[in-house]
Amino acid sequence: MKYHTLHKHRTLWQDKHFLLAVFLGFVVLAIGFGASELARHHLQHALRGTWEHDLFLDNLPVMDLEYFLVWGLELLFAFLAAIIFLHPGYLPFSIKAIGLLYLIRSFFIILTPLGARPEQVIAPTNGMLYELAYGSNEFFFSGHTSFPLILALIFWHKPIIRSVLLIATALFGMAVLLAHTHYSIDVFAAPFIVPTIFAMSKKLFAGDLKYIQKQDMTEKEVPAASH
Repeated sequence: MKYHTLHKHRTLWQDKHFLLAVFLGFVVLAIGFGASELARHHLQHALRGTWEHDLFLDNLPVMDLEYFLVWGLELLFAFLAAIIFLHPGYLPFSIKAIGLLYLIRSFFIILTPLGARPEQVIAPTNGMLYELAYGSNEFFFSGHTSFPLILALIFWHKPIIRSVLLIATALFGMAVLLAHTHYSIDVFAAPFIVPTIFAMSKKLFAGDLKYIQKQDMTEKEVPAASH
């Protein structure tokens, strides 16, 4: 297993086209995160706006889930790093799809300038991890819900990984509602929007899918060869 993983890395990182794909992927990711930062500055004014009633939040108790939202997201990042290490062929497409997700999400955030609800948990200023997890109180649509969901779609043909990511999507969705860090529309819209972004990614970054397909075929051949 170890040899097989190292062999995949050695083969891919010696491929000039793969290196270029990874570089362009980080460019797309940087654009997406940059757009998110601009959206955050926009929200500093929007958060003082008028807040709205919400079917779920009006009836759900406020729960202190700060540590779950922060450290659960960090654990998800660690899980992503691990599966990318084991399946490096997924790297170019994954980072481009994530970058596109955050770019489109930033656009939606600017279009939905709702104010914070009176009981809403405002992002603490305890450092970068807290600010990243709370998204500086960004609203539509939920990053905690959409991030693991798009990863689940990317790794859909890996049953165990897919199941873990879908469970994470559901847990984060419930957590941000119970913590009152999002309006309910932010959470429930994500499963409808994210598949569209994923489909766009497959069209825009079709060239990167060949690394995924080639790696998946190789992984199927190796166990068969071992028999």
